[in-house]
Amino acid sequence: MFRTTLPSNISRQILKTKTSSRPQLRTLQTTVLKRKTIVQSNKNEVFLRQTKTITRFHSSSATATATMATTSSTPFNESTPNALMSPLAQYDALTVSGGPVRADKHQRHIVEQLDQLWNELQHYHPPEIKGTAQSGAAAPNKNQDENLFRSFSKWLNKSKSIATDMATEILDNVPKSLYVYGTVGTGKTMVMDLFYETLPIQRKRRVHFHAFMLDLHARIHSIKTSQPHLPNPLGPIADDLVRDAYVLCFDEFQVTDIADAMILRKLFTELFSRGVVLVTTSNRHPTELYQNGIQRQSFLPCIDLLMEKCHVLSLNSGTDYRQIEREMTKTYFYPLNQDTQEKITALTQQLTQNKPMKPMTLTFLERSLTIPAQVEGVAKVSFAEMCDKPLSAADYLQIVQHFHTVVLTDIPCMTLKHRAMARRFITLIDALYESQVTLIASAESDFIHIFNATEGAEEIDVGMRAMMDDLHVTDEIESPLFSGQEEAFAFQRALSRLVQMQSKEWVDRNLH
Repeated sequence: MFRTTLPSNISRQILKTKTSSRPQLRTLQTTVLKRKTIVQSNKNEVFLRQTKTITRFHSSSATATATMATTSSTPFNESTPNALMSPLAQYDALTVSGGPVRADKHQRHIVEQLDQLWNELQHYHPPEIKGTAQSGAAAPNKNQDENLFRSFSKWLNKSKSIATDMATEILDNVPKSLYVYGTVGTGKTMVMDLFYETLPIQRKRRVHFHAFMLDLHARIHSIKTSQPHLPNPLGPIADDLVRDAYVLCFDEFQVTDIADAMILRKLFTELFSRGVVLVTTSNRHPTELYQNGIQRQSFLPCIDLLMEKCHVLSLNSGTDYRQIEREMTKTYFYPLNQDTQEKITALTQQLTQNKPMKPMTLTFLERSLTIPAQVEGVAKVSFAEMCDKPLSAADYLQIVQHFHTVVLTDIPCMTLKHRAMARRFITLIDALYESQVTLIASAESDFIHIFNATEGAEEIDVGMRAMMDDLHVTDEIESPLFSGQEEAFAFQRALSRLVQMQSKEWVDRNLH
């Protein structure tokens, strides 16, 4: 049963903090045992997180998309204590004198705008979407990425012009969407979750943008496979998305991939034409999305559409609440020496109660991923196995669905020469953070110095060189995809999250 609790993003701002350098192994073990019980007793269920609420969806081949996407489409429950409490009333209640959250005038300004949208949505009825679902998530084959890019590129080439792409009529009576951007840790996700949790409608969806794009790629592949001659696959996909939810909340909206940029250009036109209301958070202003990206000129109409359909709001309070002084639990060990290895081994044995760890193969989307050592929800993997192989967000989402704790060993120091590994590491941290997975790690250095964005810019790794060759890109290109600007920007967010994932509050949080 759905139950509204204090959102985890709000608890990140709680001020009861004091520093401690002593490991909290017993507390850590107790917390993990709680999570172990949850995982063991629900082997046939997929857990999808929305703040502190665990929503259960029975997994099957017919629900592959829901399994893959970290999303919540929660029905409104009249018995919920804060069911009719607006975002602003909820925020004020949490920030009163002596309350659990520090009042922040910058956050409150954003909540006021969300509150206005919340009220407008009470009287909004989106257009009816006729017909039946067509983009069901049949599992893609093992050549999904390559075939998808090839078929989608052919479809894009058939488009007559950008003007034709944008010709779909946009409804005028739809409440204006909200685009909230700002630096890391300022509470963007928290205020969006306040809006989402208090919104008393059924057709709503809150999803991390990585998971949404995986869902979207799977839908495109499915419909292109079943209807190869369909001129515009995003039309029926948009219909299906709107049938499920006409209010979409995206966390960490970003565009770094050329295929994603071209898809989103068309998808947002389709969604807005169907009366969708968008609430999204991002670290970048819309005009900075996909900045200097390949063929960015083709993405500019999407930016123009976002600027037209969204109130663009900045949340830059100057405070990173994830890095606020708080009691810490020792879960990150460095440097890579015998002492660190012994600590990781001892902690792993405590977490697993000395049970032998065995390999496990995860099968999904007609692919497989082998975890070399795991037992009862605890996985032990090396950095090389997770980030020095061609893995993607889909692989990492499978890991967080199966394991409550990940022991990640031997994280090296990285420069822009290792940008491919750095990008995978950032994606892995995002997946662990979004699903509230406990991370135990050993590394060459403290995480503040684990990535150096000032070195290696002139060097390009083998994988990046192959991509540039495939796209016929020269070394003179200034795209952030190849210059490392995106990695440096995203690593700042990952660093903020790593700090919070070491906090006692994070490790001890109640998952009920």
